[in-house]
Amino acid sequence: MRKIFLVLLVFVSVANCAEVYATFISKPSKGAKVAFSSSGIVKSIKFDVGDNVKKGQVMAVLQNEDLTSLESTAKAEAKFATAEYNRYAQVKQYISPAQLDSYRLKKENANTQLQYSRSMLNKSILKAPFSGIITARNIEIGDMVTSQTTTNSAFTMQTNGPMKLLIKYDSKYYGLPKVGSVFVYQIGGKGATRSAKISKIYPTVEEKTNMILAEAIVDNIPSGLFGTGKIIVGK
Repeated sequence: MRKIFLVLLVFVSVANCAEVYATFISKPSKGAKVAFSSSGIVKSIKFDVGDNVKKGQVMAVLQNEDLTSLESTAKAEAKFATAEYNRYAQVKQYISPAQLDSYRLKKENANTQLQYSRSMLNKSILKAPFSGIITARNIEIGDMVTSQTTTNSAFTMQTNGPMKLLIKYDSKYYGLPKVGSVFVYQIGGKGATRSAKISKIYPTVEEKTNMILAEAIVDNIPSGLFGTGKIIVGK
């Protein structure tokens, strides 16, 4: 009797499920096209394709000897102006308020100039925005670069670890797949089947394709793979 009950339970479970056909492409959880925010000639390149980088590491540097000199000069002037103001602030009872204000203004201007010089110098140094792996390098030493856009980047990089499947299915199935629904898929539409749970469903429909997008997080898969599958949903 117990066996009959279990068979009936499985039959009811299957009967109450539907399959939504979907396609997918694997993408990194985070990716970026990294570019300089200033113009100049590439002086050095620290990493290449396949290298792992940590957030904040220097990836490449433009020729910046002039900017380095300006930053050093601004630093010395700011140090002098700050020390000068501090000296007069200690004897402010012997000088006029206007005179003390002039030294304060001189100190503030010097420090503002130092911040500006450092900002310009930093723009000639390209740093990793997050930890990950470099997937493309588009510059060589001696190249002239301008303030680049994401379509003309110095490097392309992505995070290591889990990937996301960007899943597409017909909008006529709107409301059926849910976060937590199982996506059963095959890479290239053949081979062994794998499964993952839907982690995100986009709230809008693509106008040109009339498709809905969803995501699932997976391990041990490179980016750029295509495939097909089915989302298991309840009726």
